[in-house]
Amino acid sequence: MTVCIATLCFNEADESPMVVVAADRMVTLGSFMEFEHANSKMKTVSPYALVLIAGDTLVGTRLAQEVCSSMAGTNPPIADVASALSRHYHATRQGSMEESILKPRGLDLASYFGRHASLNPQVTMMLDQQLAQFNLGVELLLAGIDPSGGHAYSIHNPGGPELQHDVIGYSAIGSGSIHALQAMVGFKHHAKTPFMDGLYRTYAAKRRSEVALGVGLDTDLFVISRAGTIRLEKSDLDRLDEVYSDTRQQEERALQSSLSGLSVKVLGDIADAGTMETPRPEPSEDSN
Repeated sequence: MTVCIATLCFNEADESPMVVVAADRMVTLGSFMEFEHANSKMKTVSPYALVLIAGDTLVGTRLAQEVCSSMAGTNPPIADVASALSRHYHATRQGSMEESILKPRGLDLASYFGRHASLNPQVTMMLDQQLAQFNLGVELLLAGIDPSGGHAYSIHNPGGPELQHDVIGYSAIGSGSIHALQAMVGFKHHAKTPFMDGLYRTYAAKRRSEVALGVGLDTDLFVISRAGTIRLEKSDLDRLDEVYSDTRQQEERALQSSLSGLSVKVLGDIADAGTMETPRPEPSEDSN
């Protein structure tokens, strides 16, 4: 339960691509404990790419770290990183399926499919259903820049194919993703949005997602450009928070001002109708 957001935008000075990513720091253990953690939910693939993790933190972190470690010291195209994450996700899911479903029955995937025809049909049907429905409980969001531009990919259960979000210009994962995506839709965001607008919209989308279950109040915000990856300081977040709060207050004042001058016919009808009388109950035949 979390929110991770990636937003594509561009530098107006030289029209170079930029990506803004945001995430909370809430960690959920089981279904009974939530707390803000000190570590970020982002892993560095290269100076120009980050992987964001939602869902099972332990599994997701290990999965992302293994892919990042295999690419250490390189600067691969973002599409190649997305494919590697998708393949490793699929392999990790298969390994987890074997451990939790097949190995307790003395099987692995190879022996299960090799003996598929000889197994009890009811047992086979049950195992097939469990394997098909097995969910790793992890979502990944990849954001970065390469010579072809800014990119955002998401990887979901069962691990492929990876989804590319460049045409839309943004993506989000986690329990707060619906709220974040609704905010970006409302902003009419696209990949050619100037950087400062994209920065504010990403921050605002994260703030609006905080109403969702499991989304924390702490925020990590990074900017990826041709200069590399930069993390915004607390002072930068404080200034964004001031702009966000001022904007919300102005919107509320403007709304109240507009509503005060609004005339709706139904109000007159209600005033003319007077007070509604409560009908008296009809006496029953037995009452004397």
